Amino acid sequence: MTSVRSTRTALGVVCALGLAVLYLPLLVSVLYSFNVGVDGKQTARLTGWSLGAYADAWQDDSLRTAALTGLQVALVVAAVSGLLGSVWGYSMVRHPSARVRRVLAGLAYLLVIMPEVVLAISLLQFAGRVGIPLGFLTLAAAHTPVTMVVVALIVRARVLTLDRRLEDAGRDLGASELRILGDIVAPALLPAVLTGTVLAFTFSFDDLVISAFLTTPSVNTLPVYLYSSLNYGTTPAVYAATTAVLALTIVALAVAGLLHRRSARRRPRALLVPGDSRMDARQPLPASRLSA
Repeated sequence: MTSVRSTRTALGVVCALGLAVLYLPLLVSVLYSFNVGVDGKQTARLTGWSLGAYADAWQDDSLRTAALTGLQVALVVAAVSGLLGSVWGYSMVRHPSARVRRVLAGLAYLLVIMPEVVLAISLLQFAGRVGIPLGFLTLAAAHTPVTMVVVALIVRARVLTLDRRLEDAGRDLGASELRILGDIVAPALLPAVLTGTVLAFTFSFDDLVISAFLTTPSVNTLPVYLYSSLNYGTTPAVYAATTAVLALTIVALAVAGLLHRRSARRRPRALLVPGDSRMDARQPLPASRLSA
């Protein structure tokens, strides 16, 4: 018993130290966003408390433009990734060809393990060789492959848990494949699709590595702007912008977590399936909803 308690205590201490290393810098950044500073510059010593840094950050045209551009890019990336990533994830499970399923899964895992810097350099060289000018669309296209994989893997996990008896029952009632997809499969996949889309938005908005290679003086994102500002000395406004990004990320991740939790707890409606005693025969799915 003593050995077990010692092991649990040691694991608790290691876990606490790990969390401290990860999250204490974030808390320090939030703390210094309320610091007054000296002559508009951030100082290591706390000189006073003020909300003026947040007003300064909002009034900074360059910072506000970078944030707006990053938000627009993230929205486009999330929309494209949510659509194409859902098709990708569904095809990894339901495509009739096993070879195609393996290829799709391999491409997904390849993008997961590939360093972002390698992907960014490859996309930059490709754009240069083909003669595509860097801008808003190239930046959004560069963010899309990684975020599509995020959506695809989440949707794939949900597709694996679908009960095919529901689809078989729909076919028995005369529903077309398109009707089954719209009335049975799509509602079951919707929470997973929304979760992946929210995460795609978060990953795109927070991306630094790919954006650093593909932004231009006229098309810049907030993470790149904040990183570049370190060369000229940080101001309290930079810490305020960092805190705002952190708050947005936490909110987005919380929404994604709630949607994923809803997806995990979601249970399909009862169907009248012959031979299955667990189904409630008193509440069959109306044939009018599944008829072609």
